[in-house]
Amino acid sequence: MTGSGTTTAPGGPPGTMTAGGAAGSGEAGQHGLREVWDLAPGRLRRAAAAVEALRGRGVYLAPVRHHSPACAVAVRRAVEEIRPATVLIEGPEEYTRLLPELLHEETVPPVALLSLPQPAEGRGDGASFYPLAAFSPEWVAIRAAHAIGADIRFCDRPAGERAAAESAEAAGGTPGTSEPGTGEPAAGGPAAGADPEDAGTNPGGSRPADARPGGAGPDTAPEHDPFARTLMSERYLAHSETVAALARRLGCRDHDEVWDHLFEARTPDRLADWRGTFDDVFAWAALSRLDYEDEVLAADGSLEREARMSARVAEASENGTVLVVTGAFHTLAIAEALADLPEGGPVRERRPEGGYGPLAEGDAWLIRYDHERLDGLRGYGAGMPSPGFYERLHAAHERRFAPAERKPGSGPAGARAAKRRKAAAVVPVPPSAGDSRTLVTAVLVDVARAAAEREHQVSTPQVASAAEAAARLADLRMRPVPGRTDVLDAITSCFVTDDGGIGPERPLGLAIAEVFGGRAVGRVPAGAAVPPLVRDARERVRAVGLDIDTTLPRTARLDARRTPSHRARRQVLALLDLLDCGFGRQLSGPDHVGGRGLGLIAEEWEYCWTPVVEARLVELSHLGASVEAAAVTLLRQAEEELRSAGASAAADGAAKLVARAAVVGLTAHLPRLVTLLARTLDTDRDLASVTSGARRLLGLWRSRVELDLDTVPVRPGAGGGTTADAGFPPGRTPADELLSLVGQALATSAYLVSDAGRAGPDDEEAAISTVLELRALVRDAQRAWREAEAGGETAGATGDRVPGSAGGAPRASAAPAGGSSGVTVAAIGGGTGTRVAQDPAASVARELVRLRDDDDAAPGVRGALLAVGSVDGEVPDDLLVARVRGALRPGADPALAVRFLGGVLRAAPDLLIYTPELFDAVDGAIRDLEPEAFLAVLPDLRRGFTWLKPTETHKIAERVAERTGRRASDVDVRVRVDEKDLAAGLAAERELAAVLARDGLAHWSGGTP
Repeated sequence: MTGSGTTTAPGGPPGTMTAGGAAGSGEAGQHGLREVWDLAPGRLRRAAAAVEALRGRGVYLAPVRHHSPACAVAVRRAVEEIRPATVLIEGPEEYTRLLPELLHEETVPPVALLSLPQPAEGRGDGASFYPLAAFSPEWVAIRAAHAIGADIRFCDRPAGERAAAESAEAAGGTPGTSEPGTGEPAAGGPAAGADPEDAGTNPGGSRPADARPGGAGPDTAPEHDPFARTLMSERYLAHSETVAALARRLGCRDHDEVWDHLFEARTPDRLADWRGTFDDVFAWAALSRLDYEDEVLAADGSLEREARMSARVAEASENGTVLVVTGAFHTLAIAEALADLPEGGPVRERRPEGGYGPLAEGDAWLIRYDHERLDGLRGYGAGMPSPGFYERLHAAHERRFAPAERKPGSGPAGARAAKRRKAAAVVPVPPSAGDSRTLVTAVLVDVARAAAEREHQVSTPQVASAAEAAARLADLRMRPVPGRTDVLDAITSCFVTDDGGIGPERPLGLAIAEVFGGRAVGRVPAGAAVPPLVRDARERVRAVGLDIDTTLPRTARLDARRTPSHRARRQVLALLDLLDCGFGRQLSGPDHVGGRGLGLIAEEWEYCWTPVVEARLVELSHLGASVEAAAVTLLRQAEEELRSAGASAAADGAAKLVARAAVVGLTAHLPRLVTLLARTLDTDRDLASVTSGARRLLGLWRSRVELDLDTVPVRPGAGGGTTADAGFPPGRTPADELLSLVGQALATSAYLVSDAGRAGPDDEEAAISTVLELRALVRDAQRAWREAEAGGETAGATGDRVPGSAGGAPRASAAPAGGSSGVTVAAIGGGTGTRVAQDPAASVARELVRLRDDDDAAPGVRGALLAVGSVDGEVPDDLLVARVRGALRPGADPALAVRFLGGVLRAAPDLLIYTPELFDAVDGAIRDLEPEAFLAVLPDLRRGFTWLKPTETHKIAERVAERTGRRASDVDVRVRVDEKDLAAGLAAERELAAVLARDGLAHWSGGTP
């Protein structure tokens, strides 16, 4: 097989592919074609004869590559000429009921049909998509068949059955496709868990060098891309040894270039020959299929699917002419089954005796899609790469054929359609010599314009040179018209003027991504059936003024603290973020759930309404009919998980739930969550969890106006599904309850402080952070109580205040014996029976002092508390120096001494600079260390000194140099790094983080364990 043209072999069985001439005329390749055909496998020759015999019986098989412009043209031509009574299309049968929406005048591709796994199927890996672009053969078949009044049906196995089969294959492994139990590809086999056809990778399994600019982005492994789970994927074709050998013979870089070379780069007269196109595609796919055994195809459900499709074809053929549009990989098996060939036995034997009955029913939806998700170079498993380019190519094909009045269809439906309207057919028109050049030039001009918008200038002579280069490359590669790779190679040759190339982050690479990848977003009818949750989300987003008519990311800059409309917008963004539907993410500003940046006023969100957002909302539809109802369900699920887990460190988790409810505006549910948190604080035995939870609550209290927590919440009426379990006491606001919970958390912390003193070397850093955070929390809580008292708010009890205490901390009797956290004070915790200490702030401060003075406590914790006590004026300088000298005295354990010093430096590193006596003590202790002991503690010493700022390090170096009689420059060594060093360091850090995550040690690098 050579060249770009293909013809039917003279004297050979009809419907077979052989090599044609370089220009597509077939003249140069005729010699020896009979001999070439005689070498074809017998199974292929028998199947080709069967395809031709089926045509004689009125059954026309249309093998296609999904989203191929050439196949789309062939399908339209076939429909117009055959005028079938029925058109069957590969796709789950339940999609047939969505045909009215697909045919609606407001439906504009790209769109997708969406299926969800049912609970009984045991799948949790998301939705399945059936995308349709303007250049998809299936889309063209639906529209063309409707125009002639043909009956249209989908004929493939229901999506749920296919999903279950793929799950079983991925879990158990299949011969030749994956290692048992792993789902990973075995040597030489395609990956498990996808459909039998996969385009877009080269024969060696990796992307070509031009993949990124054509597809606009880095490779996305299908298992990590929610849109890679497509019902049209084509993995077996891409991994075929036959296709790989063909690519090598033709000098093509990958599977996509082979396809372009043989099919997309055809002359108009060959495109108009739909029989020749289908015959060639059939032979191409059939040769690939012969590389795989029936056991492999049975394991992944392919044979089951083909059994159903062939049975539906047989049924439809009883009512007249049938056109069957399927992925080319299946055509061989369908033909063999219909023609009763021996090779069709494995398919026929899977048909049930009584047939399949009526078309399957199931839930499915029509949703918008976009070019980015359709792009084969961005993870989509069945995509022609660069959909923007192929949409232009298909549009050129459409313009090349002029409309003509068509005849009525062959059946009753066709007669009715003829009465309804006169539809346009397509007939070939002689092409002008400049058609292909016009397309190429238009693409190049648009790339140049997009590059200029990104400050990469491309001149008119460069565009002209690139157009000429594309044409000459096509000639050199024996193609009648330039293809995608020819144009990309011409861009690389003529547009690149520096060493930056056309990487995905470079201006030229981004411009190519925009033009070749495309930016089209589909439309669906306004009244299309969608779950109520999706409709409610759309309405909420539009109501607050967010743009959802594009899939390009948008930025929302908000001042929710001072602007009510921004507050409403932030609430919607936070609600959808709670649903985890991928609509938006916060980039900066106050994060009330995470407890970060609470002093900031402005915040920034990035949002984008993409098909994956709609798909995720469809998946979540069982949670509720509205965004708020779904959010409430998720909150309740999280509550139940906390209750059932019974973890000893659950206070922070409960505080997060309170924060989430407050941020998204579900204040009616705060009473129930506050009650849960109050109970959790009584049982939590983790000081870090209690401290972190209290910090979140205090942050919410400070944002009480912004979050509308300073008003008494109104409880929804019965029947609304959102009535809280219990309300706050009369007159109490959520802000009152939050501040009371802070007091309870401090009371609990006072009983847990001693645990920090028992930290070992591995836990000491975390313990130091916790006690420092707790000390800061005491100070901030005292300030909040003073503010609340000055503002007339009930910060704690409605009774007496503790005289001289931290601003209104509530008075209660002394804590009872037995380790209880205090006595019941009705006003604290909203009357829920929460127990608090007599003066929680004073109790915590007292316990911290006791821990600081405990010689048996962890040395790092003691050092840190000593340092902050000195900074706050609680510890005199002479006592600080005496304690440090005692810890670093001669004969002391060097490891313990360095841990103590590390705690001091962690809490207040500047003390070493501004307290000369402390510097002398540390300097003398380090000098007195034996060499072996010094080397042993050197890593810990270095880590301790990292808390110093660069200017502080320089001052230390100057002082050390002065004492040793050297220059400061000899001691204070600065390492200069450039951008390359930084990039290399970041790459090494990412690689290390990945290794740690793989080994279950992600928490070592700050990730989630």
